[in-house]
Amino acid sequence: MQAILRFGELKPEQFMQGVNNNWLIFPPLPFGRQHSSGIDGDIVISATPTIEIIDADLDVAIDPQYTYAYSISTDNKFKLAFSKTTHKDKNSAMEALECISIKYELGNLQPNGNYYRMVIRNSLGEEIHRTNPETLERTIQVASTFDDSRDTNAGGFLKYELVRDYQVVN
Repeated sequence: MQAILRFGELKPEQFMQGVNNNWLIFPPLPFGRQHSSGIDGDIVISATPTIEIIDADLDVAIDPQYTYAYSISTDNKFKLAFSKTTHKDKNSAMEALECISIKYELGNLQPNGNYYRMVIRNSLGEEIHRTNPETLERTIQVASTFDDSRDTNAGGFLKYELVRDYQVVN
């Protein structure tokens, strides 16, 4: 089974600067399968020339026929590298990538008891909060509290996604 999401739905954990490239480090793709330290070939990034590499090559000059190079190793974090001339900082990279989609393989999913996660997104579809696994009642309470305590100066609406919590088993 596969899933699709947009870069705009992901929240980068880190922005790294190397000698040749900059790269973004994202958390593991939601419910994605466990990856090896090599090239697995099961990710498709739409609308832009991309190549899969290994983590050790994140700062190696990218072949000019590709705009981006990505890596997912055993930590399952998604790393996306690009030339320093392509994007100079995190904001310009995320702005350029926000509507580009990632298609990936789901892992072998097993429900995690009666727990749920709530993902809260702004009107642009960007994730602004994700709960830890909670009971349904507690998840609803968190959403209510989040809505009541939200900064009213922030424009747009909030979108709440309730998702059953799964564990990826090998």
